[in-house]
Amino acid sequence: MKKLLIFLFISFSLSAQNKDPYKILDAVKENFNTIKDYEVDATITVDVNFLRVPESKAKIYFKQPDKLKLDSEGFALLPKEGINFSPNKLLSGDFSAIYIKADTLQKHKVDIVKVIPTNDSAGVILTTLWIDSNLSVVRKMETTTKKNGTFEIKLNYDNSGNNFLPSIVMLMFNVNDIQIPKAISGEINNDGSSDNKKKKDEPMIGTVTIKYSNYKINKGIKDSFFEKEKR
Repeated sequence: MKKLLIFLFISFSLSAQNKDPYKILDAVKENFNTIKDYEVDATITVDVNFLRVPESKAKIYFKQPDKLKLDSEGFALLPKEGINFSPNKLLSGDFSAIYIKADTLQKHKVDIVKVIPTNDSAGVILTTLWIDSNLSVVRKMETTTKKNGTFEIKLNYDNSGNNFLPSIVMLMFNVNDIQIPKAISGEINNDGSSDNKKKKDEPMIGTVTIKYSNYKINKGIKDSFFEKEKR
């Protein structure tokens, strides 16, 4: 299947502009690698069929290459794809990259690159990236997984105060196989009751929007911080 995908995308790329997809991806990684660590405030808004969750607040901590910690006030439905937007995570294994074309996304010039993991144990089948041609950051990503369907992520950098870290991440998904605990399969009310139960086998579709603010970058977060509970 992967060999067929690679063959098809190579065929499409023959008519595309002569750009090296690996150089484009390396530029994205190099930019993000200037961020050694950060902490940031996050506001999470969830809009999912049959699941209504109040807006929640969280603080997110990250340190290269893959240390991540989240402190939230109460319940926070936050998919890991929405908080770990490191390109190093996506591009850490063996993969093939295909340059598709130059395009425009919300007035930004972008290069579209498809990434296909070559490791059979990878959980991802295919990822399509819309990469800002000037800033070398990912503005949009569509990923098809083996077990969790397909999801789309849009990233906005306009108000972040740092060109390489987003101010808004919007994750849209339609996942048939996602497992939702019974306690949150309907509306979560203050008294713990639940309404609008999810129908069996009905696709779960929706959006999670994460707004980031008050970035603190390269302050030297210690490794030990991620190994124990914050007090």
